[in-house]
Amino acid sequence: RGGGGGKKKSRSLATRVFEHPNIAVEWNVTVDRFEGNTDGLRRAICRRATKDGGSGQGAAADAELTVRASAAFVSIGHEPNTGLFRGQLALAAGGYLDMSEAGRSTRTSVAGVFAAGDLADRQYRQAITSAGSGAQAALDAERYLSEQGWTD
Repeated sequence: RGGGGGKKKSRSLATRVFEHPNIAVEWNVTVDRFEGNTDGLRRAICRRATKDGGSGQGAAADAELTVRASAAFVSIGHEPNTGLFRGQLALAAGGYLDMSEAGRSTRTSVAGVFAAGDLADRQYRQAITSAGSGAQAALDAERYLSEQGWTD
């Protein structure tokens, strides 16, 4: 609806999260694994990022951190994880996959390769967008395979 209320609401929600007695916010950590059993999640095994901004691996890394948890939300940050595709698929500014020729399709610069979610969507970068565009990429891949003569 506009009016600039979104930032105020986000700040209010963040304050509620930080003040909630059952929520712990851990900054600058990488989750190595989650542990639990059939009763559910029990803990997250993490490591803190090094002071130089590294991954936390190597001699300068802090000790392993165990966080007791029955639920977890992991934010992956704002940089698209496209390093795997450098030199193989065209990248746009900011490291996102270049989807400029795709229109509303999920096609990339290589025939038969489709992209979805955060690494292809520089505007929205949200989980629901990723889920929706994942379904879109699956349909595009199915159509492509059909056009190539692949059958069941």
